[in-house]
Amino acid sequence: MESGKRRIAIFGWAASEHVRRWVLGLQSRDYAVRLVSLGGEPIEGAETKLYHDSGRRSYALRAPQAAFLARRFKPNILHVHYALGFGLWGQVAHVRPTVISVWGSDIADTVSSRLNRGLVRRALHYADWITATSQHLAEETSRLMPEVTKKISVIPFGVTVPDICPTVPDNGGLVRLCYIKMHRPVYGPEVMIRAVEKALQNNPNIRLSIAGSGEMTEHLKQMVRLRGLENQITFTGYIPNYRMYQFIQEHDLMVMPSLREAFGVAALEAGACGRPIIASRVGGVPEVILNGRTGLLVPPDDVDALATAITTLAADAAMRQTMGQAAFEYVRDNYSWNKSLDQMTTLYERLIDEHKRKHSAV
Repeated sequence: MESGKRRIAIFGWAASEHVRRWVLGLQSRDYAVRLVSLGGEPIEGAETKLYHDSGRRSYALRAPQAAFLARRFKPNILHVHYALGFGLWGQVAHVRPTVISVWGSDIADTVSSRLNRGLVRRALHYADWITATSQHLAEETSRLMPEVTKKISVIPFGVTVPDICPTVPDNGGLVRLCYIKMHRPVYGPEVMIRAVEKALQNNPNIRLSIAGSGEMTEHLKQMVRLRGLENQITFTGYIPNYRMYQFIQEHDLMVMPSLREAFGVAALEAGACGRPIIASRVGGVPEVILNGRTGLLVPPDDVDALATAITTLAADAAMRQTMGQAAFEYVRDNYSWNKSLDQMTTLYERLIDEHKRKHSAV
């Protein structure tokens, strides 16, 4: 490690594509990075320290060791990804300055759990700065703890954007939709299948590809079988990240019927591929999808509204083309990965410099 490099210690999940991209992105900006994780696999080309434990108690049990590994790295700054669990590690590490990035579910999990609420509030209070991926998530964090409002920045998780807008393939008259989320109730896959079934009554050329997997996969497959939709709805399984853009570009549009969504990275990926998005008007989604311009927003858990939106876009190739181009330009201008890295590294440098000035004045 070169002595002149800024050193960043990160607490976060090595298995997360978001954390992986932050680690590698920061290294590309000439930062030295050490990631300490609970579970996952080492990130190729990055210094990764893993604890192969599971369960929430593991965060408390491993906190002293994780803190030791972070301090031994002698970081200029500590970045904690996720206020629950890793937020405890951040407090035990006693590294200044400390940044916490809230992810959405960590804030949402405080609603029904007094214990989680206390843990998250303590972590947020301890942090020197907090980042959120959307204005919606920043406001939710402020509602949970108004006193931290002045130390929150919105730094979205940007995406890689091609130089030119990708073209739409000739699908032989079919209109191909894709869904790329975990198969969990919160992401609305049941609503989507029912909406597609209804839309097929108006347009038999609609096809849906369901990527990923999860606790509902077998149930969803049974729904499709019982409705006799095996030829119209297919399950593709896991799509690796390196193939994600290729997969999206094989389709005409994306459907994201989530019941809750702090941000919506999948929608940005669709936009980067020049594809319009039909999504639920929830959480931070309206920040990344401009209704009527880059896609269509519908009420959550509304089969009829979702079916109408699918039918509308499926019937109008010109509208899909116009919205796809607008989505590409909107993501390019506002949510590029390099812009997100610029925002995060600027925050780092400001906090490091402020800490140095404060320390030297003592």
